[in-house]
Amino acid sequence: MWNLLRFLFFLAISVLVALEGFALEMLKLRPIVSGYGDTMGGGLKQPEGVGCDGKSTVVVADTGNGRLVKFIFTGEKLTPGAGIVLPQLTYPIRLQIDSKGDILALDGKTQRIVRISEAGEFKGYIDATGMANESPVVPRSFRIDKNDNLYILDVGSGRVLYTDPGGKVLREIGFPKEYGFFSDITEDPAGNLFLLDSVGRRVYFAAKGSATISPLKGGLEENANFPVSIAVDHQGTLLVVDQNGGGVVILGADGSFRGRQSGIGWKEGLLRYPSQICVNSNGMVFIADRGNNRIQIYSTVQ
Repeated sequence: MWNLLRFLFFLAISVLVALEGFALEMLKLRPIVSGYGDTMGGGLKQPEGVGCDGKSTVVVADTGNGRLVKFIFTGEKLTPGAGIVLPQLTYPIRLQIDSKGDILALDGKTQRIVRISEAGEFKGYIDATGMANESPVVPRSFRIDKNDNLYILDVGSGRVLYTDPGGKVLREIGFPKEYGFFSDITEDPAGNLFLLDSVGRRVYFAAKGSATISPLKGGLEENANFPVSIAVDHQGTLLVVDQNGGGVVILGADGSFRGRQSGIGWKEGLLRYPSQICVNSNGMVFIADRGNNRIQIYSTVQ
């Protein structure tokens, strides 16, 4: 009898572990719709950035055309809007939308962050000020938190700058001693930071309020060729865009490998040299599909 009970106990544990592992692998990206151009029929050209809010607005950095294009996404329908062309923004590569509807865009040529109104009007630059080290700031990417403060990935001086919405530095976090090249940064719902190392193919972690950035052990090194963008959903799952591998690697908050989605190709749902990824509060995933000259939208299915 005792042996039977032990057997049943270990059987139950094995089933629970198997179910847990199965659940971790169940996050899927389901292609919904793609966008190829503005309302006048002008096509996207090598888009590198995409920003989304918690409602229905989606903005694409139409990098090859030196402009932004707004879309409205409702239900499973994507409606293109007009293009936004500004002399202050000629090569947009990264986008974010703040809580007021302002668009923040990083210009890859001037290496400055531009603030644009919801109506498409230039509102000024966001230049970091008040650093302890006044070395020139070279932003590679940035992220807006729930208070509209910014995390700026300063690859020129090897640090993360945490600023208020106007650019005043509130805190600095130095890069670790050893890393390859940080290309993107994101924040989870708890306020923890994740930095993406494209060359080292690793994700680095800084707990909320911490001044230390440490590498996560996990499954990115063996499952991505050249990761370039990272985002986190409301459950803390990390989604990493693999540019050269044409896919999305899914990781747990601890860096553990949980699957890989999509692949290289031209068909809807497949990717060619994708760039920035954005995940909204409804779990919809938006990817700037640079090589296919489009934006692709996916729902998350678990």
